[in-house]
Amino acid sequence: MIRDEDLPELRRFRTAERYISVREDSSFGSLVVANGGEDLPVHRWFRLKESFSPLLLERVLSQLYPERPAKLTLLDPFAGVGTTLVSAQLLPDIAIDATGIERNPFIAFAAKTKLRWHEIDAMQLLDNGQRVLESAADHSSAAIPALSSISTGRCISLHKTRKLIAIRDAIVRASLGARGDALLLGLAAAIEPLSRIRRDGRALRIVERQRANVIPTLTAQWQAIANDCQVTAIARPKPGIPLLLEGDGRQPQKLGILPSSVDLVLTSPPYPNNIDYSEVYKLELWMLGFIKDGVDFLSLRRQTFRSHPTCADPAPTQDFNEAIAKGALKNTLHPILVRAESDSARLRIFRGYFSDLWTTMKNVFVCLKPGGHAVFVVGNSLHGTKAGAYLLLTDLVIAQMAAALGFHVANTIIARNLRRRLTGNHFLRESIVILQRPHGSHRQTTI
Repeated sequence: MIRDEDLPELRRFRTAERYISVREDSSFGSLVVANGGEDLPVHRWFRLKESFSPLLLERVLSQLYPERPAKLTLLDPFAGVGTTLVSAQLLPDIAIDATGIERNPFIAFAAKTKLRWHEIDAMQLLDNGQRVLESAADHSSAAIPALSSISTGRCISLHKTRKLIAIRDAIVRASLGARGDALLLGLAAAIEPLSRIRRDGRALRIVERQRANVIPTLTAQWQAIANDCQVTAIARPKPGIPLLLEGDGRQPQKLGILPSSVDLVLTSPPYPNNIDYSEVYKLELWMLGFIKDGVDFLSLRRQTFRSHPTCADPAPTQDFNEAIAKGALKNTLHPILVRAESDSARLRIFRGYFSDLWTTMKNVFVCLKPGGHAVFVVGNSLHGTKAGAYLLLTDLVIAQMAAALGFHVANTIIARNLRRRLTGNHFLRESIVILQRPHGSHRQTTI
């Protein structure tokens, strides 16, 4: 167990926290985790256990806008499987022009497919699914992906893999548009229950699981998608059409997001927890054909937000280095980076992560309209052992970075406390940081 006295920066953190608006609100606790999506139409087609709740958007809107606006422009630069975008699409009382950005090609595909639910005829989907199964009956020649977790049969049996690959290929050959994408997403959702793995933090764990057959598992997924399309079409006959862009959420302007064009940013950048989401969802990436070989896989992993050891390590920008060497950041983030200089692996992750966070926030500021809000869901994390422990206060650092960039720091809401090797320390938590670009602010600096 790591104790408070093992964290030399703790006194500085307590002092720094006095200068920002912080309050606890446990009613947000269930909203910063993936609660509520397992039974909600469309959201449940494919879920990330690391996402926030589909109900968070409604709560944020109520928090920020006592009088509901008729329309709103929204951006989620780390959109994942589209939780924010689908929630925006399904809200009945406000027209939201929503855009999301996602780097992982499979996860982006999942989001795009969900957003096209209104294009899917449920009966045709099920009929197409049955025809696909019939055309894929002979799976003996299906090519197994080269990923060792699959090709050795360690994570999923080779028999099931061949069946799934044959079905995937039959769907692709049929060229079914939105229905074909929905069938493929149902196949992706069937992989974990058909496999020997369970996602556990940063790794895939091999577990004993009750035997499941491919066809019943797959058709159950397709039936759920068909049911959701029927139900949702009745509830939202004229949905909005959000846009999902595949690319780097750290630099939304490079994907066409215009300066001063966004009313609300709601997002959750990766936490600084060493989790590589490309690794966690690698079975889906490879089995759906988004990754063909190890070179592609490594390239994807190195392009992601620098929250894990496999990411690339370009030098931090000059303005980031200048920002952490002065003002409030000099007393909080800078001492951690200095202390980590004796541990090059940790320094690489810490420096890369907060440099990416700085880049993201700087570009979010540019995208927001004057008076617009940015809402970040973040988690603080504990690294190392008693002999060398590091507490990364992402919520505090975001607030300090925001102030340095010209934001008004409206509030930091502590949503829930985490009980991991630091029992009783209130800094180990998940929080919602609410920022506002001041009215009359015209800063146009980009990275």
